[in-house]
This record gives sequence, C-alpha cells and structure tokens, in this order.
Amino acid sequence: MRLPDSLRRLAYRLGGREPTIEDERLLELFRNRAELKKELHALDDERHRLLDRLKLQEGATMRVEEQLATLEAYLGRPEEGHKSLAYFQLKALWRVASRRLEQFGAELTRQQKDRERKAQLAEFERQKHARMAQVERELVEARVLADQLQAEQKLAAQQLQQSRGFWNYFRRRRLAEAITARGSSITASSAQATDLDDQMQVIAAEPAPLFDGISVDGRRAINFAVIAYAELLHDRLSPGGLAELARQSMLKRVYDASYGDEADCIALAQRAARAAAELERMEDDLADIKSRADRIRRTAAFKSSTEVVPMHESLAQADAPAGARRPVPNLLLDEYWDIFRALVR
Repeated sequence: MRLPDSLRRLAYRLGGREPTIEDERLLELFRNRAELKKELHALDDERHRLLDRLKLQEGATMRVEEQLATLEAYLGRPEEGHKSLAYFQLKALWRVASRRLEQFGAELTRQQKDRERKAQLAEFERQKHARMAQVERELVEARVLADQLQAEQKLAAQQLQQSRGFWNYFRRRRLAEAITARGSSITASSAQATDLDDQMQVIAAEPAPLFDGISVDGRRAINFAVIAYAELLHDRLSPGGLAELARQSMLKRVYDASYGDEADCIALAQRAARAAAELERMEDDLADIKSRADRIRRTAAFKSSTEVVPMHESLAQADAPAGARRPVPNLLLDEYWDIFRALVR
C-alpha cells in the first residue's frame, strides 16, 4: 500500500531529507488546523459560559416577574392598600435619610481631601524653598570664592610680570607655582558654581508629588462625623418610633408589615411623608455634629492601626448623649441609613 504524496514528503522530512515547498505548505496547514481547533474550543467554552449566564438571568427575570405578579395581586386587595401606602412611605423616608447621610459623607470626604492636598503641597513648597535656599547659599559662597581667586590670580599675574631680573628668579618660580595651583582652584570653584546653579534649576522644576489619598486620621475623622450625623438623623426620627419603623420596612416584605387599622396606616403614612419633607429641608447643625463626633471619638476602638471604621462594640450604649430622652441604638450594628455606604474605607 503506497502512502499519499503529502505523507510521503512528510516522512522524508522526518527522515532528515531536505523539505520541499509542498512539504512546507503541508506543515503550515497542520499548524493552522491546530490553531483553529484551539480557537474553536475556546469559542465553544465561551458559548457554554454565556448560555449558563443566560439561564441564570432568565431564572432571575422569572423570579422578579413572579414577585411583581404577587405584589400586583396583593396591592389589588382593597384591605391591604392603606398598609402598603404606609409601608412604601416608610421606605421612602429611609431613602431620604440614607441619601442625606451619603451626601454628607461625600462632602466631608471632598473637604478633607482638599485640606490634606493643600497641606501636602504647602509642605512640599516649604521643603523645596528650604533646599533651594541652602543651595543658593552654597552657590553665593562658591561665586564669592571664585571671584576672590580670580582677583588674586590677576594680582599674581601682574607681580609675575613685574618680577624681572635674575635676582627675582626664585620669586618668579614661587609666583608661577601659586598661579598654577590657584588656576586649579578657580576651575574647581567655577565647576562647583555651575553644578550648584544646575541643581537650583532641577529643584525649581520638581513637580508636586501625587496625592496618595486621605490619611488614616482623616478618614477616621470623617467616619466619626458620619456616625454622628446618622445619630442626629435617628434623633430627628425617633419620636413615635419612625426611625425603627423605617428600618423595619427595609428588613420586612410588605406582606409581613402590620401597622394597625386603616386610620393608623393613614396617620403613619402622613407622619412619614412629613418627616421626609422635613429631612429634605433640614439645615445641618455642625456644632451638634462636632459635639457628637468628639464623644464618639473618645470611646471608638479599631481592630488595627490602619482600620478607619470603628468596631461597633466600641460605640457603647453607656456613652449616649447626655440628657437623651430615649436610648440610641448601635447605628453601625443595625446599619441605620445604609451607613456603610457613607463611611470611607
């Protein structure tokens, strides 16, 4: 049985014979075929991965559609309408408080970043000017020395020219040696002055350093203020239990909520709406926030020297504001107002 010509030529190549153009083309085809198979396997794997993701997405979409259908059927029941109104009004109140807290934290972060960046630039300029002043003093000294040596060299040259006659032989010799040595000193002084001048230019052209981010102390200060602001929001919404009711609306489904009869639900929805409107118009009491933040700072503890979010255990209930009418919950532990979205890390 005879081998095909292509396989025979390949066998010749493997046997050490000189390959022909056809042999090279055959090998190139084999290589291309192997690469195509690799790409095909990769595309096949990607196809299966996308199909799996599509199935997961379809499942999630079906669950959402089922939830919407259930909610529509639930809201279609007249006896549940007022409870649902109060429930979603409480959720809206929570979101208003959460947004106020997040905006407060973002503004504090921006201000702290600006302060630390300005301080960094001021320190950089201070050190830069100090270094330039030091180099400038050295440059002045080098130029004064060079000028002095030039004057002495000129005087020595005049004395050498005036020292004629054989009786001044040794004097001329001493002057010539001094002129030669002084010339080396002048060259060195001039070179030093040039180097110092170049060094001045390099220092003057140094760019400002990049900002590495807010310091640990700065981020901790922001977080103390954010916790204090969350506490202030809680105090504003504590009368009548609105703060806790708003929190429960984020933990429970509308089906599990219970606010009493129709009149109670309407009254609660109205109170939540008024409270949300008041929060929208609320002016920040910075003095109160600072006082609260200082109190929190005194007991705050961290897991390590680089952590910036205090341990919730350190926010002791015993350290509640003096004269508080009601206990303050652990805002970090209970994650009031989605506080971890406002804290910096």
